Amino acid sequence: VQIRRPKNVSAARFYAEIENLVVESDSPARVVIDERTGTVVIGNNVRISRVAISHGTLTVRITEAPRIVQPEPFSRGETAVEPSTAIDASRPNARVAVLDGPDLETLVSGLNRLGVKPDGIIAILQGIKSAGALQADLVLQ
Repeated sequence: VQIRRPKNVSAARFYAEIENLVVESDSPARVVIDERTGTVVIGNNVRISRVAISHGTLTVRITEAPRIVQPEPFSRGETAVEPSTAIDASRPNARVAVLDGPDLETLVSGLNRLGVKPDGIIAILQGIKSAGALQADLVLQ
């Protein structure tokens, strides 16, 4: 998609307008939690933004460091931004998992490997949503 900036609009205002556009997807990303049974169902393409989490003795950090990708010289390619997300979870006196991936599924599977119980995962997901870092609807049943 190529968008041209009108000559009578400043670059800063133009980028601000584009940045604030709301794009509706066909099916919204959704996480469904059944608190009674501890069941967590994660829809397709649920993403999380940069966030740090502490739950009991567990600490989770999610960081986003986009990389600029340059095309080969004279290739007529375009410079692009490639996402690079790191998820780091640690617990003193327990296994440590270092996870790479910007999606919630990767985070939850890593928390499972660390032995976090379903009620802990539910509390963490609610905290991520409250912090505004969960890019999905959170449905509690």
